[in-house]
Amino acid sequence: MKIQKLYKMVSLAGLALSGCRLGNPGAATPIPQGSVAGYVVSAGPVAGASVAVLGPDGILATTRTDDSGHFAASVQSLDTTITLVASGGSYGNAAGANVPSGTLRAALPYQSGSAEAVAITPITNALVAAEGYFQGQGLSAAAAVARADTGFMDWLGFDPLVTEPVLPSGGGGSGQTLSAGLRYGLVLAALAHWAHANASRAQTLTGLMAADVAYDGLLNGAGSGGTLALGSLPLSADAYRQGLADALLQVAAAAPPGSTDSLSGPNAQALLAYARTLAESTSPLFGTLPPAPFGGNTLALTVAPLPSWTHGTIVVNGSVTDPYGLPVSVTIAIDQQQYQTVTATPAFAFAIDTSRLSDAVHGVTVTARDAAGDQASYQGSVGIDNTPPQACVSVFEPLVGGVLMAGRWQDLSGVVAGVADGAALAITPGAWEVEVPVPVPSPLVVAMSDAAGNQQSFSWALSSASNPAPCP
Repeated sequence: MKIQKLYKMVSLAGLALSGCRLGNPGAATPIPQGSVAGYVVSAGPVAGASVAVLGPDGILATTRTDDSGHFAASVQSLDTTITLVASGGSYGNAAGANVPSGTLRAALPYQSGSAEAVAITPITNALVAAEGYFQGQGLSAAAAVARADTGFMDWLGFDPLVTEPVLPSGGGGSGQTLSAGLRYGLVLAALAHWAHANASRAQTLTGLMAADVAYDGLLNGAGSGGTLALGSLPLSADAYRQGLADALLQVAAAAPPGSTDSLSGPNAQALLAYARTLAESTSPLFGTLPPAPFGGNTLALTVAPLPSWTHGTIVVNGSVTDPYGLPVSVTIAIDQQQYQTVTATPAFAFAIDTSRLSDAVHGVTVTARDAAGDQASYQGSVGIDNTPPQACVSVFEPLVGGVLMAGRWQDLSGVVAGVADGAALAITPGAWEVEVPVPVPSPLVVAMSDAAGNQQSFSWALSSASNPAPCP
């Protein structure tokens, strides 16, 4: 019995390999010929890559990609899960140099005789790694593909296996729509940008992603050797979510102005919304850890120093730059009460009429915020004094060759200077004095100015009959 069973198994395998399958008992039918086609895309279309189509029993077909990264191959197989391996080839970078692509993989269910379309990208490479983990947990190959694909699809908002990537422009995409293909292209470009921003190659990041999901089926930074890191950046669920969202907006900020994939183009709001979706994803790919709110990056905000005291109209000015090149709204609040909002260009200025404020020291808060939720703030204070100095005379003493006058002053910000007939006042806290040489004019005009810039003049007659009254 065992020999007969073994003979039957060998016979079935022989029929499969010969392009036939069993239909009715005793009758063999040809296995229909199907096909698989698509694109190999890394940070750009991968030209000259060798693509092998693998079934459970070995190679089903081989082909190569053309200059656009496209490939096509005929496949003759029963229903199964096929794996495509793209090796070699290169893509062009922004500097015009050819960059080796390395090896990328994709796996998908194949129905005998069907024409399948597939993308082979760094994302599908991570999918294959996740599928390996899920198969190790007891799932079938088809179920593992579906499980892995669902996790990434929930995060990215498109099916990475079957969506054809459209690379960012010069004006990529069509019409006014942020298509699934353009989102795919932006994600791939963002991964490369994120890697470079952390002093790493794009292949390093995508390799880390594959190692991450291969360990426990999650994108959470956990690997067999501990926490994974991109350069000096420890990886985690939020590092992936926020990092990709930030990098995508930076790629869009650098796109040609007005293009479909630009933050200054028709899809600006859609791009911001998509970045928020990436950053705040609750995909099972990240486990049960809730996402951090989108945004939170610090904008580069500079505010010119405020004077200690001022009066009249004060101008608060500065500048703010946004990492994405987004418009930034800047709001000024006085004592936590919003006063005015302007748009930075990146410079901004507020003209504050201080007559609306009491004479006192007031808190000043300047807050900058972009549409992505990133913000920065400045806190300072400024003294407002719109009341000129008040003064009185306590000493009026004729001298040989002149007259000595002295008195007191009152002022919130403090008297800082004064003159009497060209002679400078000696100012001390709350008091003043001056010696005016002859001939002493009458009336004698004494002028004072305070730290806020207010000025006041006092006129006193000097005849013996009308000497100034002493200070109370």
